[in-house]
Amino acid sequence: MRILVEPSDYPALRNLGDIAMQQTAVGRIANFWPTADIRVFTESPQSLPVYAPNVQGMSNIGRKAWMSGILPQRGVPHYIRHWERRFRSRHLQLGRRLAKYNLKLRSNRRTTALTGFLEAVQTTDLLVVCGMGGITDTFEQYALDLLDTIALVKENGKAFVAMLGQGFGPIDDRTFLAERAREILPLVDFIALREPRASLPLLKRMNVDLSHVNVTGDDALGIASRGRGSVLGNCLGINLRMASYSNVTIEFLTQLRQVILPFARARGVTLRPLPSSLYIEEADSNSIAGLTEGYERICIGNVTEPETLTRQVRDCRIAIVGSYHAGVYALAQGVTIVGLYNSDYYRDKFLGLEALFGVGVFPVDLSVPDWTTNLIIKANEAWDTAPACRLPLIEAADRQIESGWKAYNKLRALVDSRFGRV
Repeated sequence: MRILVEPSDYPALRNLGDIAMQQTAVGRIANFWPTADIRVFTESPQSLPVYAPNVQGMSNIGRKAWMSGILPQRGVPHYIRHWERRFRSRHLQLGRRLAKYNLKLRSNRRTTALTGFLEAVQTTDLLVVCGMGGITDTFEQYALDLLDTIALVKENGKAFVAMLGQGFGPIDDRTFLAERAREILPLVDFIALREPRASLPLLKRMNVDLSHVNVTGDDALGIASRGRGSVLGNCLGINLRMASYSNVTIEFLTQLRQVILPFARARGVTLRPLPSSLYIEEADSNSIAGLTEGYERICIGNVTEPETLTRQVRDCRIAIVGSYHAGVYALAQGVTIVGLYNSDYYRDKFLGLEALFGVGVFPVDLSVPDWTTNLIIKANEAWDTAPACRLPLIEAADRQIESGWKAYNKLRALVDSRFGRV
C-alpha cells in the first residue's frame, strides 16, 4: 500500500503544534500499516524526523511545479490564475502535458520532480492530511494547493482520503476557494475535526456528508499532556502571536504590556514564556520578549520542541496566550487560559476551544473598545478559578485524546475494508 502524507510544512515545520500533530498522525499510521510505503511531503526530505523504517520524505518540488501552473509567476490577475487552475483540474491529461512541456523549456530537474509527483498521486492508496487549520481564506494559496492535491489523488479512482485534526475556515462563501471547497471536500472519505463550533457548519455549507465527520479535539493534545504535574503551578504563562493572520500589531503589544505586567506584579508571579511558533518571520519569542520587557521575574527556558514547551507550561497557574497551540498545550496540562484574538481566524480557534473544554477558557476580543478592561476582568477570574478548573480541563483533554484514538482506529478499519485487509 502506498500512503502520502500532507504535513503542512511550508516552507519547513517550525511550529510546535504542527510538529506534535505530525508526530501523532505519522506515528500512528506507520504503526497501523508497518509494511506500507509512506511518503511525507516536505521541503527538506533529509531533515524529516525518523518516524519508522517505512516512512520517507518526498520533496515538494514536483507538487509546487504542478501547482504553479503554466502561466508566468508574476503579473497575471487572480481571476485568470483561477481559470487556469480550474482548467487543469478538469482536463488533467492535457494539463500534465502542458506543464511538462512548459518545464522542459526551463528546468529538467523540475520536470523530473513533476513526473515523480504525478506518478505518486496516480498510485496512492491513502492520502492523509495531518492536523492543521489550512483550509481558510487566511491561507488561500495553500488551501487551493491542498484541495487540488486531494482532487488529483482522488482522480486515480481508488484512493481513500482522510483529513485528521482539522480546523476549517473562515471561508467567505463568495470566493473561488469556497467554490473549490464545495467541489472537492465532499470527495474526502473521512474527516476528524479539532473543533465543531465553526468547522461543522462550514462543512455543511460545503455540501460535505457529515456522517463522514468525527469531532476529536486537537491531535497535539496527546503529546502536550505528557508529564503533567501533580499539582497546579503558580507561574503566569505568556504567549503572543504577531502575524498578518493574527492582526496583532506593535500597538497592541504596548497596550497588552501595560495591562499584563501590573497584573503579574500584583500577583507576585514569575512569567514563563510559551512560544509555539519558531518561524523566524513570526517567532513568538520575539513578541513575548517585547511583551515582558521590564519585568523582574522571568523564567525564560529553552523551548525548541514539544517536550520543552510542556515543561514550561507545567509550572503555570494560568496562561495568557495569543496563539492557538500555546493554548492547547496549556489546556492539556490542566492550565486555564486567557485567549487573545483580533481576527476571525483566531476568534474561531479560541471560541472553538471554549466550546470543547467548557471551563478554563476565557476568550478576549481585542477588537472591541473596552478590551483592556475585559482582559483585566478575565485574567483575575481565570487566576481565581484556576484550581477548580484544573481537573475538568484534564478530564476534557483526556476525553478528546480518547476520541482521537477512536477516530484513528475507525480510519484503520475503513481503509483495511476498502483494500480487502479485513
